[in-house]
Amino acid sequence: MMDPRRNILVHDEDDILAREIIRENIGGKDPELSLVDDFLEELELRLEQVKVYYPIMELLRKRKTEEEFSGLVPELCFLTLSYLIYEGKLKHKGITFQDLQAFLAKALQQIMTRNLESEKTRKLTVEILDGLQNGGRNFILNTYSFKSGNFREKYVKFLEIKQSEEGVLQYYITEQGVDFYLKTKEFPEETQITINLLLFQKQMEKGAFGFAYETVRRLNMEVQKKKDRKYSLLEALIYGRLDLGEAYNSYHHSIVMQFQEEAELFTTAVKNVSSAYSEYVERINNGEATDKEIRTFTLIKIIEKEISRAQTLHTQLLKEAVGFTKEYDQALAVRRKAIFTERFNFQGELEKLMNQNEKPEALKFLFEPLLNPYVRKSFNPLRVLEPQRVTKSRQEDEESPESDLQAGRETIDHLTGRRVRKNFLFYATRLLKALDTSKRQIGLQDFCKSLIDRYSEDIVYNGDFLSFLLEMNRDKSIGEHSRIIRFGDGKIQLDEELKTMEEVFIQAALAAHMEGKINQVTVQSFPEEEVELLPGLKITNMLFRGERN
Repeated sequence: MMDPRRNILVHDEDDILAREIIRENIGGKDPELSLVDDFLEELELRLEQVKVYYPIMELLRKRKTEEEFSGLVPELCFLTLSYLIYEGKLKHKGITFQDLQAFLAKALQQIMTRNLESEKTRKLTVEILDGLQNGGRNFILNTYSFKSGNFREKYVKFLEIKQSEEGVLQYYITEQGVDFYLKTKEFPEETQITINLLLFQKQMEKGAFGFAYETVRRLNMEVQKKKDRKYSLLEALIYGRLDLGEAYNSYHHSIVMQFQEEAELFTTAVKNVSSAYSEYVERINNGEATDKEIRTFTLIKIIEKEISRAQTLHTQLLKEAVGFTKEYDQALAVRRKAIFTERFNFQGELEKLMNQNEKPEALKFLFEPLLNPYVRKSFNPLRVLEPQRVTKSRQEDEESPESDLQAGRETIDHLTGRRVRKNFLFYATRLLKALDTSKRQIGLQDFCKSLIDRYSEDIVYNGDFLSFLLEMNRDKSIGEHSRIIRFGDGKIQLDEELKTMEEVFIQAALAAHMEGKINQVTVQSFPEEEVELLPGLKITNMLFRGERN
């Protein structure tokens, strides 16, 4: 019978011998200390890889189980991210709240084999978006850096909201959101394109066209993600979040060094698709193809488009990587010039106000310097007695008929200004009509409900509506929560610019036939009250009163 103690001894001897051999191969260095060096070198990269998983861990930790569907929010976040990727990112468009709500309603009907009430679906959509956005704040992960000797905050953001040209709020998935979604299933980033191309090649050779289609879609996303990475790196560099150019070198190396291998794999992939395409064309022309094979041929044609698109994007990726060097140098030059520029610690001052529990009105002194000053136009009457210059400048003399034609063209600013004036006049007219009651007052929520009932939610989601409310609350004294907009009886002559809210309401009073009824509107805000007008749209509560003075 073999002695177990002898086995342990032999094992220890083998281990010692193995360590000796390893030490010889690495120049006599202790293998355990080499692990320490690797740890210090790789820690930052590993934490960067880990941080994108932090939001889902938080969502799982904060899972709500009181209501029927609230407990499903963490899992449904994956479904939401996939929709934002394939219907938003890949199609280069934003996703509205209504689009996402309609998709979730359809998806839940398929998943749970039951129809959800519209209100329940809306509430679930709000909870999912709120969870992915962390209530409007970035997810923050505290980590320790042994190189700098202090703690650092790493930020994660999955969604961002932008306003379209029509004033509609739209959701977009960020690079980190795409990164998280792919990493939960896929392989390391540096080999994504290569792995997907090899997988695609094998799937095409075996005729697994369904899997090949999904692979080529992921391939497209990986190439697009590498393209987007350039802009994130430039932004990080400009704002001082990029150290020693390590991220830049890594990005440039991953593109330039792997491009040749990836280009060859793309060529092989295109040949595989062409071969399958030719085979099915021949069968169809000879009348030998079944209905199933004809449908498969349609899928192959779609795959052909996707792989061609991916190959085009991949070629553009190399061109952008070459041009990235110049943009990187320009960004470095800007940073060098800004080293000795005096800066205002906005974040520090803001945190100081918050920690001291100052009144919200104190924030005015932080934000007002960031806004364009409102300088009233004035004219000194004594200027009329000064000698007048009647000669034209050379620029005016040399103006050509083409410049006259160009001057008559409408610019984006003109079109935007016209749209804003039109919408402001619309909202002001509806507000005056809503005030034409015995009470002569209406709350913000009731006013919005009347707009939604008569028109649609888009009327309130429109960005110009928020601008209208903000303009009505401007020019108030510090500590005041009400403003009176006096517009007389609507008989003053106006130009079409409508530069003030008074002028807007004068025009609205004429349109609403309010002469002799209301000639001023009082707007009272309640800073302590916040109301949700629509899902994702919160604002300070207000009360409007129509008066005759």
